[in-house]
Amino acid sequence: MNDKAKLCQKILAVQKVLAPLEKTGWNDFQKYNYSSAYDVLLPVQHACNEQGLIVVADCIDSKIEPGRASCNVRLTIADSETGESLSVTAPGYAEDFSYKENRPNGDKAIYKAITGATKYAVRSFFCLPSEDDPERTPNKLSVRLAADRSRLDSQLIEQTTTELKRLGWSNQQGRSYLENTFGKSSRQQLTKPELQQFLQHLRSLPLPEPQRLKSVVEANAPLLS
Repeated sequence: MNDKAKLCQKILAVQKVLAPLEKTGWNDFQKYNYSSAYDVLLPVQHACNEQGLIVVADCIDSKIEPGRASCNVRLTIADSETGESLSVTAPGYAEDFSYKENRPNGDKAIYKAITGATKYAVRSFFCLPSEDDPERTPNKLSVRLAADRSRLDSQLIEQTTTELKRLGWSNQQGRSYLENTFGKSSRQQLTKPELQQFLQHLRSLPLPEPQRLKSVVEANAPLLS
């Protein structure tokens, strides 16, 4: 048996023992489970190691822009016994519009892109089935849940706007609080629990002294006329 045939036999042995992928990841926006990098890579690595196969993922090119990145990853499976190898490449793309010190940071985009490309390369190489299909159309329940969440977030933002006006906070005051508390510069970046926490904090604050006196005067205006 030649070296190429030996490698193919070992890859076949790996495919035979790989079980359907676990799905420990959760997408909170579209409400579905997905296979994380841990779910994909760990069982493949263990199965390959049993056959004396080495797994190498190499980012062969990348493009990084503010908040987004794309890349190509080459996955190589090499036989430690013969040195024979096979490779596949896969693309990756990701966005990250996080903020730090009131400036777009987005430094995680390239790492997310590489992780996604590596997962896709592993699945392609071993023909691992997955329901995480990028062409899948979200079902009606997912769309409705996403719409409900968006509507609830809008209501929470409107309520915080009312409280900010009541307190007389400037845009800079609100931004400073969000950055110091959540590491984010706008309410649109907050999660639902963070929005609720921000709203509760605003409601717990008393009116500033000048506004409190103004409210008292306005409330007693008919008595003074």
